[in-house]
Amino acid sequence: MNIKDFEYFQAMIEERNFSRVAAKFKVSQPTISTAIKRLETEFQTQLFVRDASQHKLTTTLSGQQLAKHTTIVLDQVNIAQSEIRNINTGKVVLGLPPVISQSYFPQIAAELVKHDLLSQIVPIEHGSAELLKLLLNGTLDMALVGSIQPFDSARLFSQTFAQTKFHIVVSKKSPLAAKKGILFRDLKNENFITFGSSFVHSEALNQLSHANHFRPKIIYESNDPQVIQGMIAKNVGLSFLAESAITNPDVVQLKLLDDPQPEFYMSLAYRTNHILSPIQKKVVDICLKMENKAAGKN
Repeated sequence: MNIKDFEYFQAMIEERNFSRVAAKFKVSQPTISTAIKRLETEFQTQLFVRDASQHKLTTTLSGQQLAKHTTIVLDQVNIAQSEIRNINTGKVVLGLPPVISQSYFPQIAAELVKHDLLSQIVPIEHGSAELLKLLLNGTLDMALVGSIQPFDSARLFSQTFAQTKFHIVVSKKSPLAAKKGILFRDLKNENFITFGSSFVHSEALNQLSHANHFRPKIIYESNDPQVIQGMIAKNVGLSFLAESAITNPDVVQLKLLDDPQPEFYMSLAYRTNHILSPIQKKVVDICLKMENKAAGKN
């Protein structure tokens, strides 16, 4: 029994056909049959039953149970391969959402340069929801992620390093620009420019929408906070942004007056079963030093 046996078995669960699986892996059909027999011998059970009348294979209950574990086994092997590859190369694959990348990574980068570590960083930019998936599947070593509540996951270590409010952002030309604050319900007829669904902003916006019993009119989505603010400055619409993301001098921030309301938490996260290399430990330490600086900033 070896890892390849599990890969063949997983493909058999999907294809239910020896010849198709053999073609997929570019091996002979007897190779697949032998691998399945090895697994059946190891686990002392039958994994598939051939239905001669319908010319197809049916997975037994034991086969279905093993399939559940096989998915976990192969996922863990892939994660281990990624972790060891990054340890051997000395690289740190770091997930960065655009908002945090814009607001905090320049300060982190300045510290990384001082320790001759910036060249070791391999940045991957996505929304926080997508970064969490990449973190859990082993693509990333660690990530700076956003959330609307303190992070809580048994599979991930996390530590919050900054926290900020969400604001409504409008053009200086907007009639709303004269206001100091606004209730979300008063934006029912406004055009929204927002981040896509893989961003925490989308989750926070959905929470407010549900609480106020209306769905905002979203006319455009972007993954770039600068594009969003540029469109707002031209009075194309308004947006809902974390305060730390707002940098355009041609937009106006309005405090959200709703109570309660979501807040934007920024955290460093990595897998709880991931043993940090010396370089990765240094990167973690530098990122977490942001906690004190961010507290002073906010």
